[in-house]
Amino acid sequence: MCVVIDLHLTAKDRENYDKLHATLTAILPDTAAYKGAELISCSADEKNMPFIVHEVWESLAHQQAHLGWRQERGEIDALVSMLGKPPEFIEREHLKFA
Repeated sequence: MCVVIDLHLTAKDRENYDKLHATLTAILPDTAAYKGAELISCSADEKNMPFIVHEVWESLAHQQAHLGWRQERGEIDALVSMLGKPPEFIEREHLKFA
């Protein structure tokens, strides 16, 4: 079953907003190329400093494998260090119409 994951990230301050912006810009192309990724996009709000990473995956197992890979590389800890609050993952079933 395809899943949608919305990952909500909020930078802890302006300096970390800029770092998070640069980091996401650098790493999300690898996420988009990861096995099972169907769509990866990101939105940002410079004023309030949140990011929403919108992910569509072939299955939750693919997304979890990707997350494990990022954890092994130390990227999750690096991202969390830039945040003002814990990351929030919202998972939903993806309904396809085409």
